[in-house]
Amino acid sequence: MLVRFHGVRGSIPTCDLFTWQYGGNTPCVEIETPAGHRIILDAGTGLRGLGRTPGWGPDAVPVQASWLLSHYHWDHIQGLPFFTPLYEPRNRFDFFGLQPEGGEVESVLQGQMLQPYFPIDMSLLKAARRFTGVKPGDRFALGDATVETAALHHPQGCLGYRIETGCGTVVYATDNEPGDQVGDEAIRHLARGADVLVYDAQYSPAILRQRRGWGHSSWLEGVGVARSAGVRFLILFHHDPDSDDATVERHVRLAQEQWPETQGAAEGLQISCRTPAIEFEVTRPRVGPRVGARIPVRLRGKRTDGSSLEAEGFLVNLTMKGTYVVLPEAPEIGSDVEIVLLESEQGDQAVPGRVVRVGSDSATGQSGVGIVFGAERHDRRSVAGSNRKPD
Repeated sequence: MLVRFHGVRGSIPTCDLFTWQYGGNTPCVEIETPAGHRIILDAGTGLRGLGRTPGWGPDAVPVQASWLLSHYHWDHIQGLPFFTPLYEPRNRFDFFGLQPEGGEVESVLQGQMLQPYFPIDMSLLKAARRFTGVKPGDRFALGDATVETAALHHPQGCLGYRIETGCGTVVYATDNEPGDQVGDEAIRHLARGADVLVYDAQYSPAILRQRRGWGHSSWLEGVGVARSAGVRFLILFHHDPDSDDATVERHVRLAQEQWPETQGAAEGLQISCRTPAIEFEVTRPRVGPRVGARIPVRLRGKRTDGSSLEAEGFLVNLTMKGTYVVLPEAPEIGSDVEIVLLESEQGDQAVPGRVVRVGSDSATGQSGVGIVFGAERHDRRSVAGSNRKPD
């Protein structure tokens, strides 16, 4: 069984330098069962990328797949109009989602495409479609997979899914807030003995205490669920839009100290379940093209003895993820730094980063410093009042 991540961000998409490593698209996860049946979990903006991968484009027609929708908040459905396989009449999709109160799954999905919110409606999606409302506790078959549902603790309702096959069990439990006794018991029952648990870890434990009622969880709660349910691997998911890559990395690292078999969900991550083996690989590395440069910079950081360091040198290449800087003196490896472009028209603007490599630059004989953008910056977010609408 293969699990592929196409969207891992919560609440709203991000598109900036500091969320590039993990990705900024909202939830969309693809599962391929041992028999080749395709299951799509949620339909956030990551869905657009899924539609462009091998096996989903025009060369793969006809496509047949099942859809499991956790709930209908925008970040989980806003990719639907941009999923090109839905416009091919020879394709077929079976949608399963939380039974709306007083409505139908199809009409709820249609709602985001009504005028004036979108220029086309679902009548232009020519693929064959069938819609089924499901309830917590339902159990049904999708090809060679058995699906079990449970209610998660989230405003307006949400479903978690347990997908069992002969090669392993994956549990998808995003948008879940701990603290409700019934809900806490349900999530642990759903996750019992799972090979992979994909779990909402939007907040740090401290932020979670400030945002009760918003419907999300933390890495610490994920560890608690994994431990008590006997989960093999925990995947932290639904990253907050205000969490840069360094923040997500910190959450993963803290979780690993308590539950070593923890990974952070990232676009392009693929998990292969062949019980008892579970393998992780990155099918689309989150590294952009490398651009050569020679830009004068000033670096601020600290030396290995802890004293402050300020040195001028040159930025000599650049990617979406980081840069390589040549300096007369190197900062401490693993430390946070700031890079200032000396000839920038925007003035003295510092870009934060973290030192991941220090060595001698062969061309100059000076120190060559590899830096990943997105250091562990102070959290500048303000905490809104309790009347904030949950995502």
